[in-house]
Amino acid sequence: MRSALDQDWPNSEIIVVDDGSTDGSRGILLRLADDSRVIYVPHEQNKGYPGALNTIVQAARGEFVAFFDDDDESAPDRLSQQFARITDHEGRNSGDPVLCYTNRAVVPVGATAPSRTTLAIGRQSPEPQGAAVADFLLCLTRPAPFVWGEFGSCTLMARTETLRRIGLFDESFRRCAEWDLAIRLGLEGGHFIAVDAPLVRQYLTEGQDKAGKTPLRYALALRHKHKAYLKDQGVYWAAVAQAYARFHYAKGARWKSRFYGICACLAAPTTIVPHMLAQRAARAQA
Repeated sequence: MRSALDQDWPNSEIIVVDDGSTDGSRGILLRLADDSRVIYVPHEQNKGYPGALNTIVQAARGEFVAFFDDDDESAPDRLSQQFARITDHEGRNSGDPVLCYTNRAVVPVGATAPSRTTLAIGRQSPEPQGAAVADFLLCLTRPAPFVWGEFGSCTLMARTETLRRIGLFDESFRRCAEWDLAIRLGLEGGHFIAVDAPLVRQYLTEGQDKAGKTPLRYALALRHKHKAYLKDQGVYWAAVAQAYARFHYAKGARWKSRFYGICACLAAPTTIVPHMLAQRAARAQA
């Protein structure tokens, strides 16, 4: 909230969504809403972060929307830098819809691990566009020649009309909702760009939506939602196997990760294997 109030961008409105809080946040937000720029919108029941983001987009009166997570910090010039990045890209690619992100400094909370910088998709040219983005998110491949990186709603800025036209965030996804949005825009020919600077400081916390097998459940749900596209490409089962491989890798179960990685290669050898070999060659040259 403070980061939004401190932006150097003129003529802004700040839409604050209280997503059914029970910890006294409402009183604090109502006091902050005394600022004429602040619009306070309460949810009587918790809808999860996709529902909160949709409320913001639906209530927005401005030409652009940028999202600020409640526990993160944004640099004061975040909006102005993203606006400049978007309008410059649009000037060279007239008429194409754009989602713009930034790099972020990720700070683990309650852990001994040091902070790190997460690099965003499209931070440099050539920026990813079109169906290649769907392939990146669903099949975990990195189609050339684009500059790949991370997504994240906490760094996202876009034209309000773009978000409304594509159908907003799918509220059935407590995780991966921003991936689903990006897949849908990519399949419509959208462009994905970023400011190559850590303009957001993200405090990484654990929660119910990140625990246990929850990440795997939503990763599989994402592939099921876009099953028709994956089957047309002949990679549905390979994409499912890769979801398992990534999940087990993150959990430290390396042998399970390798097993599912092999399954993915066997399910789509002409698609997955060349990308894996290309990635290995790129790491060897780095």
